[in-house]
Amino acid sequence: MNKGHLPRKARKIVRALIEVVKPRKPGFDLPVEDEMLEFLDDFYSFFPWHMKIAFPLGLYLLEYGTFIFKAWLKPFTRLSLSKRDAYVTGWIESRMALRRDLIKGVKGLCLTAFYSLPQVMEHIGYDLPGHIERVNKGEACDPEVCKFFRELGYDRNSRIPWPAYDHVDLITHDTMPPEESAETKEVKE
Repeated sequence: MNKGHLPRKARKIVRALIEVVKPRKPGFDLPVEDEMLEFLDDFYSFFPWHMKIAFPLGLYLLEYGTFIFKAWLKPFTRLSLSKRDAYVTGWIESRMALRRDLIKGVKGLCLTAFYSLPQVMEHIGYDLPGHIERVNKGEACDPEVCKFFRELGYDRNSRIPWPAYDHVDLITHDTMPPEESAETKEVKE
């Protein structure tokens, strides 16, 4: 069923790409390709006008790039799953930044669609309503998570906005303030 957001040919390309990038593991290979396609179609409807033009163009490059980059006589959607997988890997590992960036963006949208499905969230143990409730209550984050981000230097990242007692606490929703430093006291005064 085409809702009319993505062009018909672009939907076909996205569907073929979904079959390649959808995460699979033994015992958990859900047939959710159609649901992912509908998610992407809906998501596309919210793109700004310039992306509504550029996104299908990038998909057409993926589709017909087989003639240019591989000298194959079939477009992407007509390749076997293993050849499509090898072709996408070639895009991911390409020396051309445009190809790498295009495939990263489209693959990211496909994975967003996959991990947004309720059955996938349930399988990986992600309780979205429970998480939102904890964040809204201001419950402290797991101390190990805070430690991890502090070790990465997130509490010294000037691009993360003040005010906060500790910038890591903002990122991880840890509301328990650490002891105030001299620098924090100066800023407050």
